Amino acid sequence: MGNEEALTDPFFEQLLEEHYERLPISYSIDLQVDKAEDVLLHRRILAECAHPDKRPVFHARFLRCFQEEKPKDAPSPPAENGNGGDALPSSATQGEFPCERMMGDLSLGRRKGVDDFEAISAWRDTPEIRLVHEIIFSSIDKPKLLSQLSALLSEIGLNIREAHVFSTTDGLCLDVFVVDGWETEETDGLLQQLKETAKRSHPSLSNPTNSSTSERIRELQEKIGDSEFDRNLLQPMDKFASGSSGDLYRGTYLGMDVAIKYLRAEHVNDSSNVEFLQEIMILRSVNHENVVRFYGACTKHRKYLIVTEYMPGGNLYDFLHKKNITLELSVILRIAIGISRGMDYLHQNNIIHRDLKTANLLIGNGQVVKIADFGVSRHRSQEGDMTAETGTYRWMAPEVINHKAYDHRADVFSFAIVLWELVTSKIPYENLTPLQAALSVRQGFRLVIPSTVHPRLSKLIQRCWDENPHMRPVFSDITVELEDILHSVQASSSKGAHRNTKPKIQMKSQR
Repeated sequence: MGNEEALTDPFFEQLLEEHYERLPISYSIDLQVDKAEDVLLHRRILAECAHPDKRPVFHARFLRCFQEEKPKDAPSPPAENGNGGDALPSSATQGEFPCERMMGDLSLGRRKGVDDFEAISAWRDTPEIRLVHEIIFSSIDKPKLLSQLSALLSEIGLNIREAHVFSTTDGLCLDVFVVDGWETEETDGLLQQLKETAKRSHPSLSNPTNSSTSERIRELQEKIGDSEFDRNLLQPMDKFASGSSGDLYRGTYLGMDVAIKYLRAEHVNDSSNVEFLQEIMILRSVNHENVVRFYGACTKHRKYLIVTEYMPGGNLYDFLHKKNITLELSVILRIAIGISRGMDYLHQNNIIHRDLKTANLLIGNGQVVKIADFGVSRHRSQEGDMTAETGTYRWMAPEVINHKAYDHRADVFSFAIVLWELVTSKIPYENLTPLQAALSVRQGFRLVIPSTVHPRLSKLIQRCWDENPHMRPVFSDITVELEDILHSVQASSSKGAHRNTKPKIQMKSQR
């Protein structure tokens, strides 16, 4: 291309190699030859982000404009010139932008003051020229960052068409979003609004060590107080799992098998510290046979840790999906009843889990299942109406995805996805990326329940993932329904076994 930087810098190839080495392999796959100069832009952004006083780095540029396709039965608008941008012919749209065909109707953000019905009606009635921009964000990488960024873009009325998220080996992020919803080609106003909204609504993006967070840490440490115990009596052994910000080790404490969760050094920041301390606060306040048991924590050293009971069966996600397990209906129901009882206990104590999924459900002896990982859990009275996008996309309720006010009923939606996993042994939305799954749920799509599933259980799943949170049952009612289904299944099985014992033996003898 005759790029001046590539031609004049004698160390260019070395710099390019270093850039690729600090990013995952998916980055080099994502960047095609026609995007070669984007690599130089990304390298400059990461170089700027290396200076703490310049974080976070926002970059925006106009990419293209196109005419929104109308339904086949809608009349085509007359061709006009001077529309402020070149409308793409349908062949170009279909050939050049495959992601737009898949995700064009599934936008994560919503325009302020326009409900879905009015937006769809307006789109059908009026051909619309849409402008597409690219927004690049770089800062310190941390858990839940994608959720915060998608919320930020939504708040200023931008629809995410594509998202490409990368983490560098030295702890920075390079997040590239292709969006529409900004009405002009200029980007100065867009950048200004991004920075102002981030500072106002998402202070942790602009200042990862803001004073309010530090204040929250001190407050939590005071509340936790004397939950310390003698580290010298704790004997860690092998690491058996890793989470978004912590590592889990098996160990012993006073002769007991325990699980030790350490906050990883590279994730030690105010945000992760708050999450860790909040998990301790929740764990030390609960006591139920279907909630993982808390033994103690250390928060006075730099390396925080939490000690809980050790669950030898691992987590339910690995059990279902890595071992290719197909469960009998009675086993599914017993597991579901245990989870429902644990969630009912939490809700009765005003605790909303906010990240209920099979990876956070641990299996003990006798296939008892216990709820774990309370890092993002909250007391219901703690924050009033919650709107933060918290959880994991494949299990996330639509009201959480849409940044609407939500409550304990969001956990019921997540439980429906867990039930679906139990009856199918499949990963939810396995053919979609997590973001595409969230966009689909937002539009009302649900997983397909096989016809072989017990009809009452199928109906319960559908009630639990109802679009209207107020139509979802509470966990006390869910538990009663599951127990009743189990009793009827056991009774039917017992009668069938008693009635068919002799004929079965006779048939085998005849063969």
